Amino acid sequence: MRKLLLPFMLFASLSFFAQDFTMDLVQDLKPRNVGPGGMSGRVTTIDVVHKNPDVMYVGTASGGLWKSTSGGI
Repeated sequence: MRKLLLPFMLFASLSFFAQDFTMDLVQDLKPRNVGPGGMSGRVTTIDVVHKNPDVMYVGTASGGLWKSTSGGI
């Protein structure tokens, strides 16, 4: 019984400290990209589409794959 009492009391106490969420708190925030930051690194392969040289694919050692439609700019 004691093993169940402590988790129950901890869970029940969460509702006492919870705050109401309103959109007023976040209405001025703008979305932005924050990650993943470690996905760049060693480029292992570059492939260009021969019929359209502006399209190229770049692969990295960490598993990232990027596609460029502007010739890599």
